[in-house]
Amino acid sequence: MSSPQPTGFPLHVVVLAAGRGSRLADGETRPKWLLETAGRTLAERHLEGIALAARSGAVASVRVVTGHVAAAIESFAAGHEEVELVPNPEYAELNNWWSLLRALRELPPEGPVAVINADLLVAPCHLADFLFDAASASAEALICVDLERELSDESMKVERGPDGGLARIGKVGIDEAVGEYVGILMARGAPLAAMRAHLECFVGRPECADEWYEGAVGRSAADGASWRIWPMPSGEWVEIDDDDDLARARTLVSLP
Repeated sequence: MSSPQPTGFPLHVVVLAAGRGSRLADGETRPKWLLETAGRTLAERHLEGIALAARSGAVASVRVVTGHVAAAIESFAAGHEEVELVPNPEYAELNNWWSLLRALRELPPEGPVAVINADLLVAPCHLADFLFDAASASAEALICVDLERELSDESMKVERGPDGGLARIGKVGIDEAVGEYVGILMARGAPLAAMRAHLECFVGRPECADEWYEGAVGRSAADGASWRIWPMPSGEWVEIDDDDDLARARTLVSLP
């Protein structure tokens, strides 16, 4: 991990943990954030990475947005005083953009905010490295991208612009993708304001109920917001959407 020097922009970390794992065998009874790999939950791994970054002053607060099986996360969070919970009762009607917006409405408008998808298996050291770099960066927005992984129809694809940063992001319509969004980003200042403005534009519009927050990221980039790409070590992460993903995650953490 990076040298533990004081950082310039301590992060408000937001974990999006409200969604239901509809393609997981125990998705009805267990939130994704509490899935276990090698005897440890994703939540424990995320909080370890956040704690590593916090030692250098990179973290100001930790918020977890809850929805599906919220009581399980409430019970878990009772043993972690650093975690504040943000309830999202509408998690089943509105996609993850609403979870992020609910959290942003509780935070300083200038940020900085780091967002972590709850279904992400990533080594705590890699998460800590991203958070440290995000809190130290001169760039106002970073997005974590795997530049080497083979892309599929399910990949959240990223296209680069002429400046080398993110130009477009999405699962479809990205013709010249350079990698896959890993599920971690940071924004402050103008990029955060632009992203939030687009999230607010989704409110009250039935046609936007199934939008992803990544859609607001892409719209902000189209408006001129600068998102610098932060490369994730290839293969050392898994987005857990179904039981096959969970099996891959358990294989990954069992490797030396």
